[in-house]
Amino acid sequence: MEIEKVCVRIPSNRKGELLTLVASWRAQAAEAGHRTPGWDAKIIHEIAGKKFGGLLGLYEHHGWEERGNKMMPTVQRHIKERYGSIERFMEEHGGA
Repeated sequence: MEIEKVCVRIPSNRKGELLTLVASWRAQAAEAGHRTPGWDAKIIHEIAGKKFGGLLGLYEHHGWEERGNKMMPTVQRHIKERYGSIERFMEEHGGA
């Protein structure tokens, strides 16, 4: 199952119904092992918190220079450069 983003126009009084339906589809996809948007950021922050005391600790441990609001936009790039992939980072640090 592939997850795809779409844009649709619906009657405004049916928006809640559609959002409920879509949420159930996403939950089904997640249960089947399909990744939902943001899964990588979520697992990075989970591992950073558990293993390094937070994102700052992750950066300090690896000697990455960015600090403050510059950490968020660069963390995925650093992890991919250091570990090869988010999956490899998860394997090495016992993430989900």
